[in-house]
Amino acid sequence: MMVSMYKNIIKEKGLSVTDKRISILETLHLKNEPMTIEMIRSEINASMDTSTIYRSLKKMVDHGIIYQTDFREGMSYFEFQGDHHHHHIVCTHCKSRESIDMCVNNDFLKIQKETGYTITNHIFELFGLCKNCTS
Repeated sequence: MMVSMYKNIIKEKGLSVTDKRISILETLHLKNEPMTIEMIRSEINASMDTSTIYRSLKKMVDHGIIYQTDFREGMSYFEFQGDHHHHHIVCTHCKSRESIDMCVNNDFLKIQKETGYTITNHIFELFGLCKNCTS
């Protein structure tokens, strides 16, 4: 049942449907948290090398299927957002993070019209101190 959902998402974005892409999407969807390539690789049931995972992730990020960020940690994190588009707020002291249901995409159509770009993805995070680190 879920496999067909992943296939549809990949197809809708104009990419070839592969077992590897489906496996990556399933892993990200089931974990429901931002994951590094190493975390993804350790969760995937099929044997898949890191470079294959990276190439698949890059394609899916470029096509707006997966969200990529670095949380200012110097490594990439990937997350499948599906229909629940969200962003994060990150504590600069303890590195805790929370999802926030907020987006800055209200002006995207205006920006596309003015620039001629077709916006396929964006990154937006807030940084600050959590309540535990401010007390």
